[in-house]
Amino acid sequence: MKCSKYRFITQITVATLLGLSLKVLSTTNAKAAQIDVPAVLIQQKDFEQKGQDPLLNGKYVSNGYTDGGYTYLNPSDTSPERESSYHLDTDEGWSNDLQTIIYDNKNKEWVIYYLHTAKVVNGDAGAQQNWQRVTTKDFIHFSQPTIAIKDLKGDIGDAWSSAWTGSIIVNAGNITGVPKGAQVAFFSGLSNKDNQQNIWAAWSDDNGKTFAHPLNDKKIILDHYWSWTSINRSDERDPAVFYWHNKLIMYVAEGDNIGVYQSDDGLNWSNANGNQADSKIASSTFFKGLPFEAPVECPALRSMKTAGGETKQVLFFGAKAPQAKQTTGTYYIVGHLDDKGMFTPETEAKRLDQGTDYYGANFSGNYDLEKADDSLISMGWIGNWNYTNSGIKANQEGFLPNSTRIGTYSLARKISLNDDLTITSVPLTTGLEEKNVQKSVGKVASQKPIADDYYNLLNLKKQPANSKYVLHFSTKDQSAYQGAVRLVLNQGQDNNILIFDPATGKYRLDGVSSELSGNAASYYKNGYESGMGYINDAGLKGSAEFTITVYTDKNAIEIFFENGQAATVARFCVNNVQDVQIDAQDESKKNQYEINYGQVGKDLIGFAEKPAASEPGGSTNSGSNVINTETPTVNNPVTNKPETNKETDNSAKKKQAQKRVVMHNSWVYHSNGKKSFLKINAGATISTYGVKEIKGKKYYILANDKYILATNVTGRKRQLRHNAFVYNQKGQRIKRYYFKKGKKLVTFGGSVKLKHKAFYIIGKNMYVKRANF
Repeated sequence: MKCSKYRFITQITVATLLGLSLKVLSTTNAKAAQIDVPAVLIQQKDFEQKGQDPLLNGKYVSNGYTDGGYTYLNPSDTSPERESSYHLDTDEGWSNDLQTIIYDNKNKEWVIYYLHTAKVVNGDAGAQQNWQRVTTKDFIHFSQPTIAIKDLKGDIGDAWSSAWTGSIIVNAGNITGVPKGAQVAFFSGLSNKDNQQNIWAAWSDDNGKTFAHPLNDKKIILDHYWSWTSINRSDERDPAVFYWHNKLIMYVAEGDNIGVYQSDDGLNWSNANGNQADSKIASSTFFKGLPFEAPVECPALRSMKTAGGETKQVLFFGAKAPQAKQTTGTYYIVGHLDDKGMFTPETEAKRLDQGTDYYGANFSGNYDLEKADDSLISMGWIGNWNYTNSGIKANQEGFLPNSTRIGTYSLARKISLNDDLTITSVPLTTGLEEKNVQKSVGKVASQKPIADDYYNLLNLKKQPANSKYVLHFSTKDQSAYQGAVRLVLNQGQDNNILIFDPATGKYRLDGVSSELSGNAASYYKNGYESGMGYINDAGLKGSAEFTITVYTDKNAIEIFFENGQAATVARFCVNNVQDVQIDAQDESKKNQYEINYGQVGKDLIGFAEKPAASEPGGSTNSGSNVINTETPTVNNPVTNKPETNKETDNSAKKKQAQKRVVMHNSWVYHSNGKKSFLKINAGATISTYGVKEIKGKKYYILANDKYILATNVTGRKRQLRHNAFVYNQKGQRIKRYYFKKGKKLVTFGGSVKLKHKAFYIIGKNMYVKRANF
């Protein structure tokens, strides 16, 4: 995704743009985007917390977790480190876009379809995808998934090698070769022949459990190569099929456009409006009012009644608007269809969910658009292609392997069309169990004052990651509420922050995820280079009172404002607890609050703390080379000599812990001398529990069946054959430091290369050339 570049602006410029005094911005030094940002959203205390438990620092392993719950040791395609309490998750591998939501009248349950990849190979989540199917009666508890549409990888001819997004309708009797009343899936995918995007169809003889009967003998029914289909000859995906005036209409995502096609029999399709050019809905139409950046994805069209009874067609789709500081998300635009099925907008495009992670959404509703729904049910994939598929660690220390079971879906929402043609969302949580609900009530200004004119209302430690927070604020004289409200969710090094300014109705969402790295981590934190995450308008400007409801779970934060606006954010910490801080401002001394909070959903199975009495204790300094900076001639005492005892019992529990610093990037080994997948970076603090000799080499014991080479920690002595200078990690000589010939130094691990020459590590950011020994 391309991001616009924004210039640094001075405090004076910021104050001019925002109409604020310099006093308000006196502590702010931000890289700001050229948007209207309330000052209370700029003020920002640093809530990032450094982890208190470095990797393998003596904490025992519990349910596969260590490091106080911030590290899951053996992630796999089925491991539970990202298993939610009350959200729908993939049970194996990867999942993303939702396909449709259908009510099964026979079994009195809802049926949900979504894309699934059992095993992602080389980062390609779209290869060998299938449709999975689950059922639910309450959108909180779900059945075990089954495969509804298989990938036909390796099949002959034009069959699909991977099944992608599509839609399901019930045959009204006009689809060739399909019994009347049978469900038919139209879906895109990749062709076995050339691995390109095309569209297929298949029908079900078991009420949608499987779609085992391909139409057209598995052949393509809409091909991107045909001269009258996709203009860019590449994008031909995500078909949304519905009935309109007794014809089948198909909306297809085609890069910059949505292609519109019609058919009498479901097999033979043509342009809906006579020719190729006139049968495209351009981005200027479906993305009216916003700057578009291709591609458009996942179109879905429904007929909805307003509260006043008027029928409108609503076009939903996935897109992004970087120039408007909007990342990928689900949008909608309201309008009407002509008799050929072409869409005409009556509003501008709006975001269905204002957060960063509500994508690949789909909806319940009638597949015959001449029949309007009073409301719909929607769910979205909690993810963002800018980071969700980038590699997510199962720890906060940055070591491999990544989690490979990735895929969570939002709470189901009831969405309604208002008379002003905006859509509101309400979460469906009737089946969601609440536990240990507590209440905090008071006057804001009576609480403890903290920085930035805030008062601390709640400061909760080790709360369940699966919780609900209902924040209600009001003024005692019913005047417009003044002063920001802030919610901070901390998990070790990770945090997510909501700051809401009721005076303007705007709010800010940003966060830090140490499980991400590189550009993905930066994008998650900084948004479109504003350094301030994402700023949205909740539409609650000038209220005397307001309520914000927040649902948190292992992988998700979902925020609902009382007027029906919603914002969804993904998170990636594997821990099953969180620290929660709620603050508010109150210059007028009129503000009051009521906060209800408690666990929701089933208990998360995660790290369980060991009683303090049984924690290993004791510590010592690791071996080091101490340099005297006051004289060029350097003494080199060794503060800790390597242990020489052999340990025959590898149980870490029988030894007192000794804290040490790893001086060289180090693999963790098994008792057979083979490397594990764990790697500890230089500088990390570890706890060791004695020494064990494995195949003639000395190792420190970290935990049961986990060892680290002693030479990477306490090192080994070597004698200099030449006078030796000291260098830093860039291969640059450190002035005034050198060792004389004959000096014995402690080196750590094997040699490393700096500027194509071999060096030994002798201390933190200190190296001596190997040729000098």
